[in-house]
Amino acid sequence: MLDEKSLKKRVLWRLLGSPLTVLPFMLGMTTMTASWAMDWKPGIGLFSGLAGTLCAAGAFLTRLFVSGEEVTLRVAAELEREDQLARQKALDELDKRLTSADKDPRPETALRDLRALVKALEEGTSDYNRFNAGTVVEIHSRVGQLFDHCVESLRQTDRLWQTAQQLHTPAARKPILDQREKIVCEVQASIKQLSDTLVAIQGLGGGERADRQLSRLRDELDQSLAIAKTVEERVNDLVKDVSVKASGQPLHGKTKN
Repeated sequence: MLDEKSLKKRVLWRLLGSPLTVLPFMLGMTTMTASWAMDWKPGIGLFSGLAGTLCAAGAFLTRLFVSGEEVTLRVAAELEREDQLARQKALDELDKRLTSADKDPRPETALRDLRALVKALEEGTSDYNRFNAGTVVEIHSRVGQLFDHCVESLRQTDRLWQTAQQLHTPAARKPILDQREKIVCEVQASIKQLSDTLVAIQGLGGGERADRQLSRLRDELDQSLAIAKTVEERVNDLVKDVSVKASGQPLHGKTKN
């Protein structure tokens, strides 16, 4: 999601940094400074500075009203690309961490499958003319949310594994590793849901029947998303409790008598 504040700030600086804005202002300020340094008539310097400032302001307002929308779209595209690059870098780092964490290949394999499926789903629904555009946008949103929840769950598998390694007895490690196993299975179930969604979309034609099937797929994604949210919340609570126990601190502020 684009940060509206960052977008507005970058558009403002892009307009202010235009040569049409900068050059008149710099020329006016340079002339005013030179007139002061060379002891010219004060009116010449003040007039040059004021004229340069007014020309710069006029150029800024002209660009804002004439090409402001175009600049905004261009800046938004740049921010979107930067955000995508940052997301992909973070996912690459997570992939490396999951790969080196233990000998269980399922978490990193799940992450790679998720990335491939999301890319394929985006490409599979790129032809908006075949489908109801509103439903496609909703499906993209659900897929994105499900992907994010699965990625966070995979991060938690790494945290649970690292926590389990800090414990000294099998009895203490078992509940944590069992929960980690459940998370992996839940993520795999979400991957199957995304895979089934991709297969269904690829087999769609057009018309009202396709729109009905897309609505059904959207509802199924809603159910998977609700499960993913519940799993993530449960695991977050578990990780917090385990971290407190591992650090030797009492839970919920209680102390032993």
